Amino acid sequence: MSLLDNAIRSIQIGLNDYRHDERLVSSVRNIYAGILLLFKYKLFLLSGKETNAALIKQNVVPTIDPQGAVIWKGVGSKTIDVAGIRIRFKSLGIHVDWNAFDRISKHRNEIEHFFSPLSEEETSELLADCFIIISRFLSNDLKLNAREVLGDNAWQILLHAYEVYDYEIEKNFQAIDSLTFHHDVIRGIFLEFCCINCSSPLVQPTRLCAAEDATFCCAECDSKYSYDDICNMGVCDLYISSFRANSEENGCPFYNCEICRQGLYLKEYRVCTSCGCVD
Repeated sequence: MSLLDNAIRSIQIGLNDYRHDERLVSSVRNIYAGILLLFKYKLFLLSGKETNAALIKQNVVPTIDPQGAVIWKGVGSKTIDVAGIRIRFKSLGIHVDWNAFDRISKHRNEIEHFFSPLSEEETSELLADCFIIISRFLSNDLKLNAREVLGDNAWQILLHAYEVYDYEIEKNFQAIDSLTFHHDVIRGIFLEFCCINCSSPLVQPTRLCAAEDATFCCAECDSKYSYDDICNMGVCDLYISSFRANSEENGCPFYNCEICRQGLYLKEYRVCTSCGCVD
């Protein structure tokens, strides 16, 4: 198994243990080990093919390549420790919340010596810090989809752990906000939209582009939505109060666009949700 496979497996086991109070000690051990393996995997990727994974090796020596250039190669089987990872991350500009990591590292060391002063609740809070590290490192530094690499069961546990959920909400908000919309009112519809099947607000674009060209997927239940799906449902929610207080004088606040005949024309904002046409 590769470094990444081992890292993911350790984290999956730790996340499963996290669900059982009597196995929190095992959860700490496995998640801690998984995080270290993720860190080493990142350094492995940056090492280069001809260096024998120099960035994760404890011993590195200079050698001459066939073209006469000096390259640094890793030797032996020993890999670097946490202190070495921190030094190399700092040099490479890789940012980690080391305060959170240090807290669980200290607790993990206490566990290995058969003593821990922390309660189960405090241990859970430490693990939540590590869940944030895992989520951000997979996404930002390894450019991986946490749900895909961890699997649905582990992802659901990770997602609902303390600030991880808030972090995913913010990331989802930023992804939607970066899309191109015909009008800010339409952007607002997408920012407020929640999954019809599970009520999750984590309905995110599968790629960053013009909003009408994107497809949207719920991060919790995997439900899929098109741009028009969300527009049609969101416009109804936007004007629900108008329907309740509808008057003959004002009529319906939107109608089918007469130009593209696909979108909804919002009279108040003079814009079509589909073609963006304004009168």
